[in-house]
Amino acid sequence: MLEVRQICKSYRGRQALCPVSFVLPPGQCLGLAGHNGSGKSTLLRLIAQIEKPDSGGVLYEGRSVLGDRQFLRKMLGYVPQSPELARELTVRRQLKLWQAACGLSGPLPEDLLDLLGLAPLLKAPIRTLSGGTAQRVSIAMALSTRPRVLLMDEAASGLDGGYVPRLLDWLEKVYLPGGGSLIWCSHHPGELERLCGAVLTLENGRMAPM
Repeated sequence: MLEVRQICKSYRGRQALCPVSFVLPPGQCLGLAGHNGSGKSTLLRLIAQIEKPDSGGVLYEGRSVLGDRQFLRKMLGYVPQSPELARELTVRRQLKLWQAACGLSGPLPEDLLDLLGLAPLLKAPIRTLSGGTAQRVSIAMALSTRPRVLLMDEAASGLDGGYVPRLLDWLEKVYLPGGGSLIWCSHHPGELERLCGAVLTLENGRMAPM
């Protein structure tokens, strides 16, 4: 179970997020909604520990995971809003380096390559990919560790049309039934309604009334 307790963040004296708390059990999806600039991406970056919160905590199965590299590498997957990839690498090299950084060895997972249509693109340089294809590589990286907690920041945005239903089907029929905990950030009510048991809406960095 993932728990976020009273997490807050400010930038140069301006409060961007405060205070946000929620509990996300295994097998459940929490939707994250709100206008641009409401704090959605900030919240996900704090949980993924791309940035440090000013106060508050993140717990998994009852223990704090702030600063826990093992949790970040083995248990958490994060898809940022814009892919953060090394343009000079091939798709295969990018995925293999990510696997090594997470302590994984062996071949690339064929089920994920098939899900995301990446097998024919493994020799392609990242710099030659469209934005939607680069997003598929980013998703494959996040899923490669079979994370127990998955944070997806507008993950379907920019994807080639056919891959949106494939991804949603996989999350709905494989990931969540397998006990994964998903936070799905989206501007599309249909995606939130389909995947999420509850939706947390942020307004100016604060939780709106449910």
